[in-house]
Amino acid sequence: MSAERNRHHYAEGPVSIRRSVPPGSEEQVAALYWEAFAAKLGPGLAPAEQARAFLARTLVADRFLCAVAGGTVVGALGFHLAGRAALDAKLGDLARFYSKWSAPWRALALLPLHRAPGAGELLLDGLAVRSDARGHGIGTRLLAEAESLAADHRLATIRLSVVDTNPRAQRLYERAGYVATENHRLPILGAIYGFSSATEMVRQVAAATDSAEKTATP
Repeated sequence: MSAERNRHHYAEGPVSIRRSVPPGSEEQVAALYWEAFAAKLGPGLAPAEQARAFLARTLVADRFLCAVAGGTVVGALGFHLAGRAALDAKLGDLARFYSKWSAPWRALALLPLHRAPGAGELLLDGLAVRSDARGHGIGTRLLAEAESLAADHRLATIRLSVVDTNPRAQRLYERAGYVATENHRLPILGAIYGFSSATEMVRQVAAATDSAEKTATP
């Protein structure tokens, strides 16, 4: 399958969806992620300038779907697949980039954010769209590409988590066919990360499910 799919237009011109971070665009993706998730990532990675540089250095290029317009990444969707997540930040990376003294508490601050996919599941790690590109369907197209990716890998389910302070994102996921399954109250973490609950949402991947059923049919 092509790494570049389904051209579309918004104010800056045609938008293409790619199954990787374009070479040299790591800082753009890092800036998008920091803008979207600074409240959650800040306790472990702040200050902002260092955080963006650290994210650019530790992101896993082939674990992102990117929306590109005019040579610029205007949207990014990270995912966890085959044991590899969108961000690969280890204790040693924190020690080298920040300091060996701050690395342990930074790692502890990031640990509660760790999630892993279940069997037969594509786990989405976070969707970010540049502020001036919102409202043009870019998030919807990234989610559609995630469904195609899951189907290509014969994964029957896509799962994501959305916090209570981001109702706009939850409405987007609902329009894309995601259904809330669990709501986790996080009163202690909320004081640290700026939210008090997180909702798990899932979407069944029809193509993968149909393929599995056909394979199982005698």
